[in-house]
Amino acid sequence: MFVRTREFRHAESVLNTKYRIKKEIVRVLDSLELDVPRNGSRAEAFSPHRQIQQAFLEHGWEAEALVSPRTERRQYFDLLKDRVAIEIELSNRERLYRDYLRFQLAEADDRIDVGVILMLDDDARFVHPCGLRTSLPRLEDAVDDLKALHDCVAVPIWLVGLS
Repeated sequence: MFVRTREFRHAESVLNTKYRIKKEIVRVLDSLELDVPRNGSRAEAFSPHRQIQQAFLEHGWEAEALVSPRTERRQYFDLLKDRVAIEIELSNRERLYRDYLRFQLAEADDRIDVGVILMLDDDARFVHPCGLRTSLPRLEDAVDDLKALHDCVAVPIWLVGLS
């Protein structure tokens, strides 16, 4: 899988202080071969989201980690390890805003140092299981969002486009 990244608020510098984790993220993503459902199939067990999550679980990441004690039973990160939270967004652009707020809350509670959002890059070779492309979150969408939200979002976020 090809990976292209962008950073917000010096996220790469923060990740470089956790170099082992950063390399692990890149290594897991580089070795990923997604098996994308065909014909509108929504088989959850085989969704790209689940495949990515499973690849990280095999490296000791925690799935569905609580964002904050203040959000018990409501808000969870897709993955968490060593104060690095990962959100996998392959379905809907509006969910990016939820991710920004989750990262902000977790950082305010001193639970994370950096957030990572995995999403499609503009030249992604796979499509949404239902064939949708218009509302999918893309790397450049998140870059534009965070430019506009610069005064509101203080947490470092590493944006990763997958193709």
